[in-house]
Amino acid sequence: MTLLLMVQAAAGDIVITGKRLVEAQAECAKGNCTPLRDATATIALAESQFREGDYLKAKKLLAAAVSRNKGKATTDPRPLAALYEAYATVAIHEGDRTTYREAVANQVQVLRDNLPADDDAVISSSVALGDMWMKLRDYRRAQNAYRSAEATALQNGQDRAAFLTGMRLAGLDIGVGKKALALQRINDLEAMPAANDPSLKKLVRVMRVRAESRFDDNAKSGDLADQVGGAAGDRQILVWEPPYDFVADTDANFLSRSQGFTDPLPRASSEQDGLQWADIGFWVKADGRTAEAEVLQASPGNRWAQAILPQVEGRRYSPVPVANAGDEGTYRVERFTRRTNYTVPIGSLARRRQTMDGFEIVDLTNPDAKPRPVS
Repeated sequence: MTLLLMVQAAAGDIVITGKRLVEAQAECAKGNCTPLRDATATIALAESQFREGDYLKAKKLLAAAVSRNKGKATTDPRPLAALYEAYATVAIHEGDRTTYREAVANQVQVLRDNLPADDDAVISSSVALGDMWMKLRDYRRAQNAYRSAEATALQNGQDRAAFLTGMRLAGLDIGVGKKALALQRINDLEAMPAANDPSLKKLVRVMRVRAESRFDDNAKSGDLADQVGGAAGDRQILVWEPPYDFVADTDANFLSRSQGFTDPLPRASSEQDGLQWADIGFWVKADGRTAEAEVLQASPGNRWAQAILPQVEGRRYSPVPVANAGDEGTYRVERFTRRTNYTVPIGSLARRRQTMDGFEIVDLTNPDAKPRPVS
């Protein structure tokens, strides 16, 4: 998780690996660590548990660390905010949307209360608040959060942060079908001084491709993706992806919910859906196309995992020149968790996890992954 990298960067010489990890975190659980070391060790161990599919254990571990350190917000706001962010990430994958919302809100509050208003972390936290509302499909609140973050960034002369927040707003407009507003916002972004930065210029080109493929002709997306371009060594950005096409190997209730209907197979009040996840590995070639998508590992009951592969194989990423003759692609790994939510079924008084449509997705790719030949 990128969050762990952020904490380790702040920690400097605090590096915990291998067998020492469990022991180091156990010492922190006893209260023998600084908040920074506690956050580093706990997030690293929680990530390991998450990768193994033990979401509940990771969630419990992070909840305990938050409880230990929440009194240190004044002196150590960044490590505490990092713990809240990791807690939120695991919670949403585990289906606990209430905890997810509360953890993100606490993360934002800790940073706003204890850092200067113009600090990059405060601006980023406002964006995180918008991302949270997007994930919970409350688009009005997401828009308000993004607009607030954009205004604050502009007020403090943080043009890059304002540009990136404007990108979020353009993406929201595309998602809800506001074509004219989305295209106008993209035009405004291209006119900003920050758009002279090659990396940001590339991002806005990607956003225009997404808008054009969304509002005009999806079949054009392949040719349009070639126009995004990039320099050798750039990380390739997802430009376009096809919808998920679930067919016979997915269950009837999942298909019905995806169309907005009730379950055709009634559920008993005692039924609870288990956590279902799969790690999908695939190559991103230099021309932006994907290859050799495969299920690397998955939880039991993963009939749906194979249905993800055509979607991954149909993606288009930004192309890059081949730096060396043998460097033709980069291997990536993404964790897909079937989206769930805790609800109280009819005839029951207990909260139970039930499957919703869609997935929570997190990139598990090694950030130091280097290009390698695609067979």
